[in-house]
Amino acid sequence: MLRYVDPALFPDDIIADYFQSVAPGGYKALYWLGAQVGLHPFLLSKLLPPILGIVGTAYAFYLTIAIIPAPLVAFTSTVILNQSLWMWDELASATPKAFNILLILAFLFYVVKRRLIPCVVVLGLQGLFYPQTIFVSLVLLGFQAVWPQRRPDSWKFLVLGLAVAVVVLLPYAINTSPYGPVVTLEQAREMAEFQPGSRNAFFYNNPLRYWLFSGRSGLLPPIVPVTICAALLLPLLYRFKLPLLNTITTDGVILHQLGMASVVMFLASHGLLFRLHLPSRYSRHSIKIIVSIAAAIVLVALLDAVLRHLSQSRLWQQTLALSAVIGFTVITVGYPCFLNSFLNVVYVNSDRTALYEYLQQQPLDIRIASLTNEAENIPAFTGRSVLVSPGHSLAYHQGYYSQIRPRILNLMAAQYSPSLDALKSAIMEYDINYWLIDETSFNPDSLPRQWLRQFDSELTTAITQLQQSPPALQRLIPVCTAISDQGKTLLTASCLLEAGDS
Repeated sequence: MLRYVDPALFPDDIIADYFQSVAPGGYKALYWLGAQVGLHPFLLSKLLPPILGIVGTAYAFYLTIAIIPAPLVAFTSTVILNQSLWMWDELASATPKAFNILLILAFLFYVVKRRLIPCVVVLGLQGLFYPQTIFVSLVLLGFQAVWPQRRPDSWKFLVLGLAVAVVVLLPYAINTSPYGPVVTLEQAREMAEFQPGSRNAFFYNNPLRYWLFSGRSGLLPPIVPVTICAALLLPLLYRFKLPLLNTITTDGVILHQLGMASVVMFLASHGLLFRLHLPSRYSRHSIKIIVSIAAAIVLVALLDAVLRHLSQSRLWQQTLALSAVIGFTVITVGYPCFLNSFLNVVYVNSDRTALYEYLQQQPLDIRIASLTNEAENIPAFTGRSVLVSPGHSLAYHQGYYSQIRPRILNLMAAQYSPSLDALKSAIMEYDINYWLIDETSFNPDSLPRQWLRQFDSELTTAITQLQQSPPALQRLIPVCTAISDQGKTLLTASCLLEAGDS
């Protein structure tokens, strides 16, 4: 996105090119428009989450009112939903996934209200901002067309929705990605990158984790407030015929349809790995909405039942009634105050200003080699290119990762080799200007805990070499350091090359 501010940034950078190519069109257009009116991408990324959250909250409130006309239930559902949204970075990131909850809620609201044009407009926006969701929405419309309680206009919604989806998704179908093809299931099973503990970890031996709790392959959202678990009591409460449950309208069936549509696409994604990307992308957001509303219904229905059975004529009953209200408030509103994860939006903070300011003063076309986690932050904080980084090492598109993986292995070989020639060769091959290391880079005990552990044989070789003799790069730290800032040391490649020639 920084290229929208300065098109000269990240020249000939495969990482920037790749992520720009896979970003959804509507998402890119919004940030481009923001840059045209003077909103820096970083500033816009801070402004968008509260706006998306507020608008999404309004849709959630009125959707719940349509399902059960009880304002307290609607309010409680928005509280629980917001708690789940602000316990992780999905909304706060202002990336495509931040728009998904809002677009799902808006779509459900317009379907319930039978407003055709706004419904298909939102459907189109789903394709432009988070394409996976449009498939869930289409399956939901399909269920509505054949559901026993279907409405006369259900086929109209489905047909027009399909037409919009074809128009929006057609560019994805006809444009061939320069970074394809997508990795196949058979290839992924053989790759260390998709095994537990790796950057793209997907396959787990534990079936529960694989099918339910994994962030990529699992059905359920990874982090949610405990209050959401109250949704599990809803089937039980129906058996007790609590009065509030009798007010649920026929529109409540849309939650069942959303859940079934999400599961259908979740299973389809598993069946077509990885052509529909990751299965969890089809279920985690929908389930948050479903269980937030269901949990609110349970909690308010229980409160309503308690208050109905407590007469206001006796002090002890009034005390119990007040206690029930206070308990309900603490459980729903006060509960997040006791959580470290609430409002933990996973922003990356760093006070290594000296390092970043130094890099910002260097030419735009420099390239930094590093195997540290800090390499993830350098492009955003400095606008300068890195050769590889843990966060950018996605292995889904073979045309991209087939270029990234050799870089990682070559950097590992060069960084831990005692030979100056190996180090010099890597610098010249990749046109490296700087090399960044940290205090753990040459510690054999810390290497197995880092992201490089997925490259087992290469890591074993590096540890063996470290135990035998110091690498050439480590020996040159005293003479080739450009700047050192809080455990991070930046070495100049020109100095390393000169040392190699001597």
